[in-house]
Amino acid sequence: MKIRNVVIVFTVMLLVVYVSLISTITATQINQVDVTEINGIVKSIEKDWADGVAKKSGTVGAMSYQIALVGDENYQALLFDGIKNRQTIIDLTEPAADGQLELLGKIIFRAESNEEATIKKRLLISVTITFLIVLMMVYAVLGLVHRSILRPFGVMKEFARKIADGDLEFRLPMDRGNYFGAFTESFDLMREELRKARQGEYQANISKKELVAELSHDIKTPVATIKAICEVLAIKLATVKTADLPALTVARTLTESIEKIAVIDAKADIIDALISNLFHATLEELEMLKINSSEQASTVIMQMFKDIDNFGKIQFKNDLAECLIFCDPLRLSQVIDNIISNSHKYAKTDIDIWFNLDKTEKNLTVKIKDYGVGVDPDECPLVCEKFFRGSGQTVQNTPGSGLGLYLARQFMVGMGGNLRCYNEDGFVVELRIKVV
Repeated sequence: MKIRNVVIVFTVMLLVVYVSLISTITATQINQVDVTEINGIVKSIEKDWADGVAKKSGTVGAMSYQIALVGDENYQALLFDGIKNRQTIIDLTEPAADGQLELLGKIIFRAESNEEATIKKRLLISVTITFLIVLMMVYAVLGLVHRSILRPFGVMKEFARKIADGDLEFRLPMDRGNYFGAFTESFDLMREELRKARQGEYQANISKKELVAELSHDIKTPVATIKAICEVLAIKLATVKTADLPALTVARTLTESIEKIAVIDAKADIIDALISNLFHATLEELEMLKINSSEQASTVIMQMFKDIDNFGKIQFKNDLAECLIFCDPLRLSQVIDNIISNSHKYAKTDIDIWFNLDKTEKNLTVKIKDYGVGVDPDECPLVCEKFFRGSGQTVQNTPGSGLGLYLARQFMVGMGGNLRCYNEDGFVVELRIKVV
């Protein structure tokens, strides 16, 4: 039975008991007497008393009486007892010599049954029945709550424990008759979706491993070609003696060398494309790269710039203050390599570097500036977003994935610093590095 039906039955039964109690109380009257009959009996007793034949107690018709005379020792006790029991008390009088009525005592009429006790008994029975009915209904509701609510909660608790342990084959028992039927179905659907997601993840991991293996195999081929060509070039160029050979032979050798170098360049492009594909395939894992920051001397920054200055275009505009910085040398090197590489690709100009140590803010700012066309002002706030590439012709004609500055900013934030880009007679990238 549903809780709603139990509540309806419970309410109806209480109303029935309430109406019965009201009817019982209304129909019962305490000490109901017939005034006319009482007056007749009083006149009869007074007449008998005047004739000297009246008894102090007796029964007239259906009424029992007792006479308490004023001179009796227990007069007050009899009156008090009569009043206490709510009995009918009438004056007993006789005519005096002066014509007035003289009070002789009281006539106390005793009821044959105690209506008050009867009412109490009936009320006690009614209250007892009502209490038992309420108690039964409470137990019924508690049992229904346990079966419909508490027990399904226990089943779902066990279900949650199984799911947490990784057992996605555990099925919830379906019972559409209880209030949690819809929840049970929803939780079971969630379990099915989790199971499918786990299977999909497993298949995706297998596919990723197969892709990495395939790309690794494909990368080996152009690398082997590059190595072979390099060996050939090394042998040929080592045996060439320009003084002993005619100019035509030297020119031919150089032409062949240039052709081989072109092949090396083409194969290098293939490797770059394959590595880009591998990079995109594992991009989600790249976002989880660990950053191991530690205290480092600021001089490591100078060495990073010198290691990447292959074209001799980097110029230091001021000296780097010696201090301790908080960074991951590997990630900071990746950030600097990416920024300098972008300047070489897109600007192809000199690159100026400024250093500024702010002791108040405890930051070391590294300002890196090239003198290219810069970035469209409307696009400047987006250059550090994932996969974003500017709309300029130079950018569109240059290969790239739009991830370099995005990862650079992620690395800088992970080291407790920041990265900012803006235009200033060229393109400027500011690195803010935390000072210990």
